[in-house]
Amino acid sequence: MSDNIEKISTAPATFMDALVESDRFIRFYESNRFRSEPGYLTLCVPFENIDPLAVLELNGESDGTRFFWERPDHEMAIAAGNRVALIRNTGSNRFENVSARANALMSKVRYFSEINHSMAGAHLVGGFSFFDQPLTGAWSPLGNASFFLPEWLLVRDGQFSMINITRTWQPDDDPDEIRDWFSGWMHRFLERLSTNIERSHILQDEAGPGRSITRLESDRDRNRWINNVELARDDIKNNRYRKIVIARDLRLRTEKKVSGTKLVHYLRKEYPSCYSFIYQLNGDATFLGSTPEKLLSLQSQYVKTEALAGSISRGITATQDAINEKKLLNSTKDQEEHAYVLDSIREKLHLITDSLEHAPRPVIKKYANVQHLCTPVAASLSSEMNAVDIVARLHPTPAVGGYPESGALDHIQELEQIERGWYAGPIGWFNTNRRAEFSVAIRSGLVRRKHVQFFAGCGIVENSDPAAEWEETRIKFIPMQKGLEYAIE
Repeated sequence: MSDNIEKISTAPATFMDALVESDRFIRFYESNRFRSEPGYLTLCVPFENIDPLAVLELNGESDGTRFFWERPDHEMAIAAGNRVALIRNTGSNRFENVSARANALMSKVRYFSEINHSMAGAHLVGGFSFFDQPLTGAWSPLGNASFFLPEWLLVRDGQFSMINITRTWQPDDDPDEIRDWFSGWMHRFLERLSTNIERSHILQDEAGPGRSITRLESDRDRNRWINNVELARDDIKNNRYRKIVIARDLRLRTEKKVSGTKLVHYLRKEYPSCYSFIYQLNGDATFLGSTPEKLLSLQSQYVKTEALAGSISRGITATQDAINEKKLLNSTKDQEEHAYVLDSIREKLHLITDSLEHAPRPVIKKYANVQHLCTPVAASLSSEMNAVDIVARLHPTPAVGGYPESGALDHIQELEQIERGWYAGPIGWFNTNRRAEFSVAIRSGLVRRKHVQFFAGCGIVENSDPAAEWEETRIKFIPMQKGLEYAIE
């Protein structure tokens, strides 16, 4: 779909006016108003089938709370803004606390629409830090977990788009006031998009390489990394763990403010098979990225995930690409690393599923600059767990932590000497219809106006080559660095 937007349709306002004036809505409202505790009311109507990222940008930062999620090759995208409710955790037990508070919050949502679709309804959007501990510095505004209930959430699913609008409500709210609020909100939203229509061309600016970017890295960083990999190999030889994933950061400073939407727009065009995301809370730091790794896809009782571990670069020519693919498939080191991830997923899902299936051997999953070993996994839940509880069980996989989990996780921080924050943590969304998507937030970064911090890691096993692992992280930084060149305002 083209990113050019010449005119915003007023049809959604017509749909909303008709919905709130319908006899069905009046009956729905009257049946709920005196038997419901205070809570939230969500209405959903069709929307013009335009790019959700453009809508997010046209709407501006508003209250500084924004979310974007897309996997272009699946033709699914979500944009959301303005929070009605917030769940934020700063202490321990982040999964348990978010799960309990999310269940309580979602139970207070009343929903009405003429649309029968699994994405029509209230959503919570957000994510979790990698470690279950308080975060400091630039990460602290996000907490070690936070999700918000958006005032508006636009969904594009193939050629169909819809918008969910949510507000607080009291059982004694006047129905005329409720109807006027929803109708007025939609009219104002469309007017704001129309007024700012020229801003859509920001996505097509010719800003490119050449903007001032200062790389805050020295030879000491490389030497420290080499030493850390060697220490990890010694630990593996001493049987402290069999695999560990250690990450490093790349710090950059720009001449002007960085646009998160511009950066993600570049990434999604270059890497359409990846999950591209933006998460901003209160106008502070923006966490964003384009990750190849799915953690969880939930539809009712059906769960999909994948083991993604073991990687090699793409070839410059088709022949070199095929040679690299063969090397990866025959690499003992990468096959071993991949097996740890698959075994861990099977162990974690075994107790909560009736059936679990996966391919007998990994396949190659190719991206623009790297190719991975991948094994898709599908399972049917044995009980009705919510999405957060499943995420808690799956995180972290050995692809971003290590194996065995307890031994590896105990040593990551002392080797890395950086604060991971939300890097490699679960990020995504879930809704009232038991639909959810979470990815593993690798190939990601934290943006604070003119300051950028990118993260990348790799799995270390006994025969890992420290210099080769440094080169692997350098390759993983390339997409984010290239995108940054196009994202400076």
